[in-house]
Amino acid sequence: MDAQPAVLSAVNSGVDSCEPLRKTGRALRAGYLNTNPGDEEHEHFAALWAAMEFRVQDGTWGAVLGPFRTTDENGDLVPRAVKDMAPAVFDAWAVYASETTHPLVRARLHHLLWEARRGTRPIEHLRSAVHSYRNGACTLLTKAEDHQEAPANPPEPGGAAGTFEVGLARLRAADALVLAHELAATTRRPERTDIVGEMIALGHAALDWKTPLPDVLTRMTAPLVASKDNWSAVRALFERAADEYCGEGQFHYRVEFLEELRRVVRTDDERRDVNERIHRARRGLADSSTGLRKLLALENAARHARDSGLTDALDEVRRTQQKIRRDEMSMDTIRTPVPLPPGYLEAASAAIDAAHSMEHALHFIATTPPMMSDSAVLPSGLLSLPTVYINPNGPIVTRTVESDSTGGEGFFFRQHVFALDVHGLVVEAQLDRVRDRFRPTAEDLVPFFASPEHAPETRILGLARAFEAFWEGDVDTALALALPRLEGILRRRLQAADIGVITHAQGETIGQVQQLGSLLDKLDELGFPEPWPLVLRTVLGNAEGQMNLRNNVLHDLVDTPSRHRTALVLQIALAVIFLGEEPPARTGPAASGTRMPMPWNAAADQHLPFPVPDPRAHHFVTQYADMHDVVAGLTVPSGIPQSAATVLHTARELLRHSYFCYEFSTVALLHALIAMEIVLRAKIPDSGTKPLHALIKQGKESGLLTERQTEFLHDGRKLRNRIAHGRRAHSVMPPHWGAGMLTTSFALISEVWAAQPTPPATTDTYEGAGI
Repeated sequence: MDAQPAVLSAVNSGVDSCEPLRKTGRALRAGYLNTNPGDEEHEHFAALWAAMEFRVQDGTWGAVLGPFRTTDENGDLVPRAVKDMAPAVFDAWAVYASETTHPLVRARLHHLLWEARRGTRPIEHLRSAVHSYRNGACTLLTKAEDHQEAPANPPEPGGAAGTFEVGLARLRAADALVLAHELAATTRRPERTDIVGEMIALGHAALDWKTPLPDVLTRMTAPLVASKDNWSAVRALFERAADEYCGEGQFHYRVEFLEELRRVVRTDDERRDVNERIHRARRGLADSSTGLRKLLALENAARHARDSGLTDALDEVRRTQQKIRRDEMSMDTIRTPVPLPPGYLEAASAAIDAAHSMEHALHFIATTPPMMSDSAVLPSGLLSLPTVYINPNGPIVTRTVESDSTGGEGFFFRQHVFALDVHGLVVEAQLDRVRDRFRPTAEDLVPFFASPEHAPETRILGLARAFEAFWEGDVDTALALALPRLEGILRRRLQAADIGVITHAQGETIGQVQQLGSLLDKLDELGFPEPWPLVLRTVLGNAEGQMNLRNNVLHDLVDTPSRHRTALVLQIALAVIFLGEEPPARTGPAASGTRMPMPWNAAADQHLPFPVPDPRAHHFVTQYADMHDVVAGLTVPSGIPQSAATVLHTARELLRHSYFCYEFSTVALLHALIAMEIVLRAKIPDSGTKPLHALIKQGKESGLLTERQTEFLHDGRKLRNRIAHGRRAHSVMPPHWGAGMLTTSFALISEVWAAQPTPPATTDTYEGAGI
């Protein structure tokens, strides 16, 4: 294999630039796009462009650009490893590594060949990579100095450093030395000592620049600290850097270098001295800050003082932090108006009007769960930022959530809280309708509430008074009365089910009656039907993403909660009392005695009743006839296989009949996926018994499926698998959501059935180049 002149020219194009690999990558990409697939030039451009797109991720080289990625067993795109490249690609890298005059390109190619252990003596690639990285660093630093001193690039007034290109070149030089050091240290090359000296010298030079670049120091010192042999030299660099970054706006750099200095000092006295310097730097950052930034800086200072044993310093931070007032933190409340569907609350009140007694109305409220759907697809590209939870009564940071701590779960937590807030508005309207229609007093409520064994009258009077307070507009009193009673009722239900609610003494730990957090963990043992366990945990629990209403209210950590959330607590109290109990008799007042608990959702005579409207359906439609409008747009595509048409017809009818069984809306969507799989098997030759993810992959590769269609099908497949394999509880969705998703499914099936496979022209090229 010989180097192609045009490709070699592109490889060397960035040799005079301060950002060489970026420029080289752009030139190689342009050459790749402007040559014919199958030509040798095209293949060489592809191989060299791929080399420029490799990045180190978690210590492993992987190609991150779309064309150079591969798919895993689930059909998801993942970075391609160096060893997975085609042999022709390695041959091209070896040829151009020996021909190029660009030191960093030469270093990159030899480094990748070493990672793949190519050639008869792979160690030669490592030696060449180390040598080229060092040469490249020297070249970049020289170019940066020349660029800064050139007449066209004079320093800015006031002693500012050179341009962006100068800073970029210096950072790339530091990166090159780090990579050279990593390779030399891994194989214990003798030039490792010289590289360490070059890194230390660059660190001192960085502090002499008119505007020092702290990133240059941090990138180089991190690997040096790992070896005790370097501590003496690195210590002097950290001492100087800590003294350099001492002005306002530089405290965080000073802290960073002092923390690195602490790692290389050898005695306890030296370590305590550095810890005190770190504390003073953190206090300096806090003193120069205001609002939320000041609070966070004090939190960091307190954490450091505590972990370092600086007791007096910790107490000083506490006193300063507690003096911060809520109005000093500049926290704003962001509100997003959410319009409710027309007639939404009126339909909820109509269910109370249909009740034949107060007891029947309250039992209806108690046993009508909110919708806790997790069927919504996680938006692609959803930005998840680090989140800080603050209790402003301290003020104190109660929890910090990193951006990737929950992944998609954080999205679903927010969906659940939103769903409960909307449901709270329904319960608020229904409770108000109970008040307007029946005018109940606490004396009227107590006999009904006290019917089950787990709700004795001596304990239930407070809950009845909570309802009175709610109807009078005193939500503070309502919550203060309802929340303790709710916990007590739940504990007695667990006791009645022979589920442990006590913890015996052990050692110095005294015996205890378990509190709310432990009780919530036992809801699944109690057998509450879904979604009630999730509802109780979301409203009362204090884990990440939950409302934590009980602690916030009873410990006076929030202002007066909203009335609809108070209504939500009252409904949960009713649910804990009446779930599994017989509904009140249609005639006469509720019996004063206790009643035998019923199996969940069972009829009294164990015979299935005739279908009746699902109470949740009334949140969106007022009568069954309205469901015809919901499904009116779902027309089964003509010409598709009869088996697929039958499944789609079933899916449409399932959605229509979700008026009687709300969960049918999710089953309808899963049926649409079955129809999609039938169509794919009919369109794809030799589909056999291939799983769905393989059919989707083959459909995309053959040109049958577009990127949009592929993405939709993968999302649907993953949802189906989570439900089918028990990784997610059976979910529900509102009829209009289901209709929208089914409309998309029907249209997608029609598009795929009408499409003709058109393999992209570049498929063979990528396979031939191994990219």
